[in-house]
Amino acid sequence: MKKFLTVMLAAIVACSIFTACSQPVEEEPSVQPTVIEAATPAPAETPAPEASADPTEISPTTGLPGNTVYKPIMVQIDNADAARPQTGLSYADIVYETDVDGGDTRFTALYNDAVNGTDAPDELIVGPVRSSRYYHQWIQEEWDALYVHMGGPDTTTDDETDIWGSSSEHIRQRINGAGRHAVNHDLFFPLKDGYSESDYAGIDLMEALAIYDYEPQALQSFAFYPAQDYTDQPEIQEIGLHFFGDREFASYEYDADADSLLRFTRGKEHRDDATGEQITVQNAVIQFVHDARANDGPGSDRRIVDVKGSGDALFVIHGKLIKGTWERPTYDSPTSYTLESGEELTLAPGNTWITMMPSGREVTVTYADGTDETIVGEAD
Repeated sequence: MKKFLTVMLAAIVACSIFTACSQPVEEEPSVQPTVIEAATPAPAETPAPEASADPTEISPTTGLPGNTVYKPIMVQIDNADAARPQTGLSYADIVYETDVDGGDTRFTALYNDAVNGTDAPDELIVGPVRSSRYYHQWIQEEWDALYVHMGGPDTTTDDETDIWGSSSEHIRQRINGAGRHAVNHDLFFPLKDGYSESDYAGIDLMEALAIYDYEPQALQSFAFYPAQDYTDQPEIQEIGLHFFGDREFASYEYDADADSLLRFTRGKEHRDDATGEQITVQNAVIQFVHDARANDGPGSDRRIVDVKGSGDALFVIHGKLIKGTWERPTYDSPTSYTLESGEELTLAPGNTWITMMPSGREVTVTYADGTDETIVGEAD
């Protein structure tokens, strides 16, 4: 595994943990009904309280209580400038962000709790739904979700990048609104007035859920317990993702009061049109991957993004930055995330955003103590 190249090392923050134990108050000597004074017995030690058991009835995608059903829907959502603010993106349990054309990213959003919980709404509209790439379908394989997209490259000169090539064979059910093998396309509608369905499509996930016709079996399974607060790791103030060279395409600021990350894209608050609020994230994962031009047809700006393999990774949990690695040996195996200590990553209960960062690109960090660090991660 290649190590992170640290351009500027942050000051090491030393922290000490002090514990203090209070002594039990001595009891008054007991007086016997005789003239002889009895010795006072030593007070019995109070046993330490038992740690509360980890919850077992939790969501498989967020670790939160209240939903144990697993029938996820995965949706390809546009992130071009004109697409923001998206609708319903903040309701996703897990969001993957990948390069789509060398200048913009696309979201692969997994919805489970919002559609399967006891308080699921009658209607949950998300969008704009956009086309798939072959590597999005390999992400889908980890979760075995009902897959929603608006077509995708299906006439490429390379079987690998054709969405009806080998990356399609494991997908058991789709809602596809365009191109070859369109299916259940009647579930799409124009998300905004003045836009066509193909350019700016919306879908009601509750209607999508109603056509589910199989029992999903996920490869992936995140760990949420035993809870970890990572207090021995440095706290960040802001982390910036230089997706496309020198430009900071996206960033997160840590809100310590809310214990969550605030999402920014191209320097602006990234909001959800459904709520009007800025999107907040509980866990951020930055996964360094091979990312190159596909060269799979005349004028193609498509990418080869290798979600299989291994590489460096960064994790931001409870505002703490932890360094580690990722590995996915084969497409039919889940991605594992490991800390530098060798321990498995434990997420905080809540939503998770995973950025597939091009290998060799910079991540800039401003720590809570005011020091800065630039990190360049690599894929193997």
